[in-house]
Amino acid sequence: MSGLNANLAKSQIFFSCVKPNMRRIILGILPFDVGKFPFKYLEVPMCITKLFCRDCKQLVEKIKMRVFNWKSKFLSFAGRLHLINVVLTSIHVYWASIFKIHVTTIKEIEKLCRSYLWANVEVVKGKAKASWNNICKHKEYGGLGVKDLRKWNDALLAKHVWNVIKNKNSLWVQCVRRNYIRDRCFWDIKQKKNMNWTWERILEVRKAIRPHVVSCVGNGMNTSLWHDWWHPIGILSAIISTREWVSKGFNDMYLVSDVMVNDHYLWPVEWMNDFPGLRDGPMFCNNADQLDVTVWRDKNGISKHFLSKQDQVKCWEVKGNLLCPFCLVTNDSHDHLFFKCEFSHLIWSHFCNKMDLCISYDDWNELILKLCGFIKGKAVESLVKKIVLASCVAHIWKERNSRLFSNISKLHKEVIFCIEKEVQLKLLGLRKKSIMVNDKDYKNWGIHGRDRRCKDEYKNVDK
Repeated sequence: MSGLNANLAKSQIFFSCVKPNMRRIILGILPFDVGKFPFKYLEVPMCITKLFCRDCKQLVEKIKMRVFNWKSKFLSFAGRLHLINVVLTSIHVYWASIFKIHVTTIKEIEKLCRSYLWANVEVVKGKAKASWNNICKHKEYGGLGVKDLRKWNDALLAKHVWNVIKNKNSLWVQCVRRNYIRDRCFWDIKQKKNMNWTWERILEVRKAIRPHVVSCVGNGMNTSLWHDWWHPIGILSAIISTREWVSKGFNDMYLVSDVMVNDHYLWPVEWMNDFPGLRDGPMFCNNADQLDVTVWRDKNGISKHFLSKQDQVKCWEVKGNLLCPFCLVTNDSHDHLFFKCEFSHLIWSHFCNKMDLCISYDDWNELILKLCGFIKGKAVESLVKKIVLASCVAHIWKERNSRLFSNISKLHKEVIFCIEKEVQLKLLGLRKKSIMVNDKDYKNWGIHGRDRRCKDEYKNVDK
């Protein structure tokens, strides 16, 4: 597998639900000692029960030692505040991204931070000028911007929820789906008393991120009809009772694809009157031959997987169109709009051939990284590449907005002509003596001798 060998002196073996005779056989084969819970792995305690305050004692001691080492440094209030924001509230992040830290432990950490901020380590009553809750508020709301450790802990645990929803290719996600979720929808799992403590804490975080997770429907085969948020009126399980959908022949395992026929949704006639918005289509649509995609929406309802301008239109108009205005086939995204769309592809191909560039224009980040290496230096070739990059992006974006908001469109040849004119004017307007443009460059960009003479005459008049 990895090619690494186990360290026999440090390795231990742990048993769970193994019969005594099988346990003896395994111990006779493997030269490992039997381990006991809790134990440390990567500096964090591994335990089968909830995380108690005593298990986090080393975390508190680590922060306390750091604070006492700073006691001899006579820092200003602003200096101490900066250390709290940058160092003290970051020490627990590794732990908080794995466990739900005990409330008592968080209170002890906040007590150390509070004492250091107001009294330079010494715990003295009456020194605080404001409550800690106000200190943890954002500066825009009258606070000092110190992290709220409890909210920060929940935010870090929410990353695990997102990984489960996105079905990330990791061993932990596969284990959770096999043992805890199985064939059910993640949002429909109920918390029980006999659940694993860490898994129960992760399920608690769902309430905070539920309003931000929506489904972009493609073929509808990965989206739960009742429990995923894909419809403009909301989560259907919260609007239509279980008794109602069971009486109509539906079940809890229905997917969006089960009610979708030829891009139309088949609902009972009675529901059309009881729930008027049900006849509307999904909030976000993908191609019917593509898989469903889970996307994140911020508090303003804007999805980060689409261009913000389109999402703002979507907030204003429920039936807004999110398709690319050039091809009207695929969703409007940065990679597609600027490179993968046939319209943009023709523009980039023209200028890459003109500048003898052999690059891939399928990915925005890849193109930017490659062009950063090409445009370094003060030579005229580097300058032209900078101008072309900026002009192509600007004109593609301008054409996109023109089609969306003014219903005015140009052919790709017209856009290419506008970009070339912009490059010509930029070259003719150069006044730096350090950048010398030769005849070949002028000819390549269609600048004739008469235009250059006009440029020289203009320079002489300006002098």
